[in-house]
Amino acid sequence: MNKRYNVCLLVAKIVDFFSSELVKGAIMAAKGLDINLTVMPGNYIGEQEHNDQIGMHYEYQYNVLFDYAAMAHFDYVIAAVGTIGYNLEEKELKKFLAPFGNTPLLCVASPVEGYDHLCFDNYSGLSDAIKHLASQGRKHIGIMAGRPDNSDCAERYEAYRKSLAENGLEYKDSYAVYCDISFDSTTEAKKLLDDNPELDAVICANDKIAAELYKVLHERNIAIGRDIAVVGFDDQPAAKNYDPPLATVKADARMMGSMAVEKAVSYLRGEPTGDMVVSTRFIPRHSCNSGYMPMPKDIFEGNSDDTKKRLKASVASLFEGIPDKDKICTEIDEIIDYFDKEFLRGVSDESAKERCLERINILISSDLRLFSGMSRIYSLHELIYIWLIRNCRSENIPVVREIYTILDQKLRKRYINNKTTDEQSHLENIFIREALTVGMNLKDSYAAILKCLCNLGSQTSYLYLLDKPVIHNFGFDFPDDISWKFKSYSFGANTFSIPENEQKMYTPEVFRNSFLVSDRPRILIASILFTGSTHYGLALLEPDGPDLFRELELITYQLSSAVRTLDILRSLNDHMSDMYEKNTELETESRTDELTRVLNRKGFYSACEELMEKHSGNNDGFIICYTDTDDLRDINRLHGHIQGDFVIKLSSDCLRYAFGRNAVVGRMGGGEFAVMIHRSQIMSTDDIIQRKERFIADFNKSKIKPYSYNMSLGMVETQCSTRADLESALEKACEIILASKSSK
Repeated sequence: MNKRYNVCLLVAKIVDFFSSELVKGAIMAAKGLDINLTVMPGNYIGEQEHNDQIGMHYEYQYNVLFDYAAMAHFDYVIAAVGTIGYNLEEKELKKFLAPFGNTPLLCVASPVEGYDHLCFDNYSGLSDAIKHLASQGRKHIGIMAGRPDNSDCAERYEAYRKSLAENGLEYKDSYAVYCDISFDSTTEAKKLLDDNPELDAVICANDKIAAELYKVLHERNIAIGRDIAVVGFDDQPAAKNYDPPLATVKADARMMGSMAVEKAVSYLRGEPTGDMVVSTRFIPRHSCNSGYMPMPKDIFEGNSDDTKKRLKASVASLFEGIPDKDKICTEIDEIIDYFDKEFLRGVSDESAKERCLERINILISSDLRLFSGMSRIYSLHELIYIWLIRNCRSENIPVVREIYTILDQKLRKRYINNKTTDEQSHLENIFIREALTVGMNLKDSYAAILKCLCNLGSQTSYLYLLDKPVIHNFGFDFPDDISWKFKSYSFGANTFSIPENEQKMYTPEVFRNSFLVSDRPRILIASILFTGSTHYGLALLEPDGPDLFRELELITYQLSSAVRTLDILRSLNDHMSDMYEKNTELETESRTDELTRVLNRKGFYSACEELMEKHSGNNDGFIICYTDTDDLRDINRLHGHIQGDFVIKLSSDCLRYAFGRNAVVGRMGGGEFAVMIHRSQIMSTDDIIQRKERFIADFNKSKIKPYSYNMSLGMVETQCSTRADLESALEKACEIILASKSSK
């Protein structure tokens, strides 16, 4: 079997349209070419200052994924530097790419000196756009050129200049303004229009800039497409929903993703790759007078026939690019004719409302054909309502209003459900609940938080935690000596925990370990786990469809929150264990005699009560003993207190020897001791006495001290169940000692 290559794709935010489309194309190609693809969605680099201004202080943390990718030693890396580093100069891009060392690397959407690259053909589509404008008689075409240090913007500006010359159109320095390519550029738009009142068309370096220009044109009541044509670049989904729809140059990110993976595989197989460009094409829409759609105020000018004609034209224009466009337009055209017949020409009967709603239901309930135009349908019904109210017979106004109210509710619900279904919302809520209700069983909890991911589009999931959480502040390098713990994984709804002794691994193993699927091309999306400036690890998710991209941000936040909670619980567990050990030590110390290391008086009574509780209901009884070290006062007086302490410790050793390890031995003060032992733990009192006498005889025989040692002992055998019973037995044992000493 041939080796399955491991390719990594670095992108900016996966919720970004370009990134999402690039990933979809790359995944499609990876499956077809039988390679493993790991997607690392970080963030835009160089935007921290802006993020701080709007309160997004931790956006830079996503870019740690790029550090992980550099440490992982993939076979090939594809980096979408055109979006990741759109804000950076080339020297900064080189610094970003440097950690990948000798790993083969392809720069996407922007060239970087010293690296292979794949870029869009910025000339062909833009050239067609200007040719189209020139064919309409547009003679004064300006450009909002974006940033001069951005390679795509620079190429689009050069294509603009070259295309003007090719079409014999005039260029002036004032026709070009540079501007931000992602945030507010309305100031530059106003300057361009103020300095050049003769402009009849404007090229924008991307669709976002075009949206900013739209704001200014609408404020000035300049009809877009009639007074000034506008052309964007990228063809983002929102471009179709601009008012009017934006003509733009389509740069197919999905095709670029597919071609990038093909180029990576060709390189790894030793096949020629060559420089490649992705073609672009001009998409004419209403913003450059292609099938010009009137502004709302223009639709209702003129008589009823003119209004219907313009309404029909507007409806037809809404569905540009939809496969069933002709059929849909015919259906809507029939509804408009029906409205005319039902409400404008005569008085409608009681069943008119039901007949009308039935026709509309057929249209808006027929599969999902209208979803790509739903937002415009949602706006169009208001225009039709205005037309009906203005022109219908007065007797029909209540019915028209009632129909509008019902239709508005239907469209609103359909429009909202188009964005997120109730079922999907429910699944998201379940995942959030499971992620937030992790339990105290830490081992199983790490697996439990993966359980619901299959409902959000991840067919397999893998959870890795850093060996220790890492604090990573902005402006500081992420450590490169990290290690990981592979905590858990899931296949569908089945989750598994990794044994503690198999968890530890280093970064390259994270993306190659034996638990990852190997029977098919492995497509993984990385989700970084962090809160604030603290990094906990990452999850690898295998998407079973594009829905996972939409949910990735939610998944990241909830997994991060759950892992943080588990880390807090783990720290709390460790702290509680330490506290328990320390408290146990303190309790032991508080019950122990410092000199002899047997129990003190308090500890003795407490231990005896536990022993009595243990043997409650047992009739064997206890042996209770009280002892006194003989001649202790004379030894202290003649030989010093050090020798006195020695003799006291000798008494404790003697008792432990005589009674064995199951006895409770306590020092009651001075040279006096007490002992309690259950009858089942000792042969007889005679055995105790014999062992005690043997210990004393062996010590005195050794003559290691200039004095003899002895100990008086009193014992009683009794039933004992309370402290009062114990104290009574000790008094009797003490009386035995006194009687013994008196006889001596």
